[in-house]
Amino acid sequence: MKLYKIIASAGMLILALAGYFYWSVNYSDAPSIRELASQQVTRQATFSDTVIPESDLPPEGTRSLFDHLIAVNDGVPYPFSKLIALLRDQSTDNREPLKLLIPHGRSLLKGQADDAHPRIVVAADFQNSNPQTGLGLMTQGQLFLGFVENANEIEVVSYNEAAGRFEFQLIKNYCEGCVPRLVYANRAICTTCHQGGTPIFSQRPWNETNGQLATAEAIREARGSEAPYASVALSQPLATPERFDELTDIGNFYLASQHLWLDGCGEKGNECRRKMLSLAMHFVDNPGHFDPASEASNELRKLQALAFPAQGIQVAESDLLNRDPTGETLEFKDRVYEFFTRDIQFGEGAKDNEDLAAFDKLPPLRPQFDPLTVRPPKTILNATDIDGVYGLARFFTEADVQQLNHAFEYDINQLVARVGALPDTVFDPVPFSRVRMMRALLGQELTYCCLSTAEMSPPLTAQVPPLTISSHPELNPFQQYCFACHRGNPSKRLNFMGAETESEVLASIRDKAEIRDVLDWERYEGTDKANKLMPPRDSQQYQKLKQAGADVRADMRETVPSLFSF
Repeated sequence: MKLYKIIASAGMLILALAGYFYWSVNYSDAPSIRELASQQVTRQATFSDTVIPESDLPPEGTRSLFDHLIAVNDGVPYPFSKLIALLRDQSTDNREPLKLLIPHGRSLLKGQADDAHPRIVVAADFQNSNPQTGLGLMTQGQLFLGFVENANEIEVVSYNEAAGRFEFQLIKNYCEGCVPRLVYANRAICTTCHQGGTPIFSQRPWNETNGQLATAEAIREARGSEAPYASVALSQPLATPERFDELTDIGNFYLASQHLWLDGCGEKGNECRRKMLSLAMHFVDNPGHFDPASEASNELRKLQALAFPAQGIQVAESDLLNRDPTGETLEFKDRVYEFFTRDIQFGEGAKDNEDLAAFDKLPPLRPQFDPLTVRPPKTILNATDIDGVYGLARFFTEADVQQLNHAFEYDINQLVARVGALPDTVFDPVPFSRVRMMRALLGQELTYCCLSTAEMSPPLTAQVPPLTISSHPELNPFQQYCFACHRGNPSKRLNFMGAETESEVLASIRDKAEIRDVLDWERYEGTDKANKLMPPRDSQQYQKLKQAGADVRADMRETVPSLFSF
């Protein structure tokens, strides 16, 4: 028996050495993610680069869709199942977002995911109806989440309506009893994989996901249960990753459409943009009868020829080659490599999105499967292409089309005449916005949930350190029970504990007289003001503060000098 174990151990060692040799010969010279993130963009600069910057923080006066949703809903809920439920509840028909499990994927946090704790990816997929004086929420292709429980971190890719770009965000410190921080990520790191600044996903048959039976079975065996993981079923039909892939393609072309709108028409191409929108309205009205060879379409081509970049406009490749981490579809040499890289790691892997050194210690993927490998564009568009027409049309929801039809008596000629009569400033070289354009077409100041930043707190970057309490210990219970909602919240109203220093936070707390009352459970429980008591009854912080006892709440109340401000 001992001899058998020795032989088996020797065999494993030989396999490991073979895998290491194979890796060192074929992949050891691959550039690190730190090198890729520090490299300057080498492509020729375009006009849109000045209009849609690559800054970590969103352009001033703009925010991501996710920021707006969190601000409206008072903060990031915990656990992750509640965040999924929050996305579902934003849909007028309670449509569940798409949810997939990826135990052995290709994200920066791949070293922290496994069969027992797979990465969860989520995509919202709905278009809300339009209220009478406003516009409904649109999420298709605009909001994606990736959660790795072992890393205590959620990655967010979310569209910015006003800026015409996707934002890359992180929810750090996302764990039970922790104070989560919603921040904007280092964009250069994110775009090493999300090349083109857009969402990405693999191609069919999506072996990495639990849409494939082998992956789903591995998750089920590792977890030892059929129970959903964070409310996500352990098996999914292939239709789920297929739709997920479609949504990332839609999101990818949102950004391509912005480049066509700006670069395709040029800085002074207002009439070109007017013609593009006019044709988009024709396409929206009757896609089956739209004529790309019509006189109007050719007029757009002529206008585009005046400013279209000589090198064309690239549409980023958002599709990654399918990868089978189970090894069932691989050749022998690649099966050995996959076995080695899955089971024998050079370290524990990145614990968060800034832990690049740990990520670089993991064996790289084969270049054709690695999202870090520079991908050629999906296609390159030229002045003779009118894809901008179809791209603009995709921004409008079915409810928008119904609203426009009703307003212009189902007469496309009236609608096109309206486009022609719009002020020239509507077509100034700024990112295309569905909300701004609907307001212009209908001549109404339509309400929309997710555009104005007037009531939002300043955005934060990942580099901002959390508050360290040393001089004012009276802040400790507020850190434990209140910071989760009131520090780093996108809502200005709720972010009153978001100052940079201890003394400033303490002064802000003392200035909030209602804190004494919202913590006076004994006085207001059972009254019409019970729903205003804090923390919220469905939160982890409430349960912990309840266990801590009334004395802790009394001490917190004494920090605030005022009384009876409800």
